[in-house]
Amino acid sequence: MTGNKDFRWRRRSSSGLFFLLACALLLTACMPPLGDRFPRPVGVGRSDDGQLRFVIPLCAGEAISSFAAADHRTEQPVWKVSRPTRPNMNTIVLGNAQEFAEQETPLASPLPSNLNVSATLTSDLVVESAFTLDQIPEDLAGTAQVVNMIGKGTAEPEKEFLRQADADYC
Repeated sequence: MTGNKDFRWRRRSSSGLFFLLACALLLTACMPPLGDRFPRPVGVGRSDDGQLRFVIPLCAGEAISSFAAADHRTEQPVWKVSRPTRPNMNTIVLGNAQEFAEQETPLASPLPSNLNVSATLTSDLVVESAFTLDQIPEDLAGTAQVVNMIGKGTAEPEKEFLRQADADYC
């Protein structure tokens, strides 16, 4: 008889354990993901002289610690800089290392047609975007227009881009 009681006890405890595991899995599936729901966009425009210009939306207390551009297909570095000399800098012109204390990778030329850019923030959050050069029109040079590579893909005023990013991510 004691063997039969032992068997029933094991069966009850294993079904109880199964029930607890099922509840834990269900609760885990219902939990919201940590961090940004969607990747934070990078605005891409042109400087006055036609160089690629990147606008990184920053929330209160955030700052850029490094910026890198790489060939999207091969992941070969094209340009990498770190330690900006201006606090709260959020606009970076590709190849302009004067506003950074360190340039790890000088600008490679010619640029690949498909670029991936990433800004690492002091909080270790990485804001990145990939695009092809033909998506950034030459006529954006000298304007305050940027292309939002996430979502729209069309040029919009930089102030509106930053306002929308602030509303969505900060």
